[in-house]
Order: sequence, then structure tokens, then C-alpha cells
Amino acid sequence: MTYYCSNCWNEITKGIEVCPHCGTNQSALEQESFIQKLIRALKHPEPSTPVRAAEILGELKAREALPYLTELIKTSTDPFLVKAAASSIKEIEDKDYKNN
Repeated sequence: MTYYCSNCWNEITKGIEVCPHCGTNQSALEQESFIQKLIRALKHPEPSTPVRAAEILGELKAREALPYLTELIKTSTDPFLVKAAASSIKEIEDKDYKNN
């Protein structure tokens, strides 16, 4: 099985405490909220992972993800990811609109 740093997505050895590539403490990443992990997954190198992360953030109405989703729309060349980010932003903003 292959293991990756959840911060820089470089391959790491199982059980390693600190990523040798970016210096991030792996235990600290494990303590992050589910939403924060999904936001990190927006930068995952495997193409379907960021798309699914964007979709889930929209389903969860994760307002804190809006800046990251907006940035994806501006910078990504993946049309599937751009569509997922735009759909998620709409879902999150519709929640805000309905609550006003």
C-alpha cells in the first residue's frame, strides 16, 4: 500500500511522524476536522479525488471552503473540477440565500 502526506501529497513511509518533503507533522493532520481534510484534498494529485472533495464540501454546505473553491475555478484546467467547484459554491450560497 502507498501512503501520502496529506499536506504536500508526496509519497511517505507508513508510520512516519514528519513528512521528509514538507516537514508537516502527520499526527497534527490527523487531528484536523473533516472539512479541513476535504479542503486539503482539493489539491490531491489523483484527478477524481479533488472533484469528489469539492462535491462533498458542497453537500456539507461548508462555507469555510468558499475561498478554496473559488480559487479552483480561477486556476484549474480540469473542466470536471471546475464544474464540481462551481456547483458546490452554488449549493453553499443557496443555503445562505434561503436562510436570509
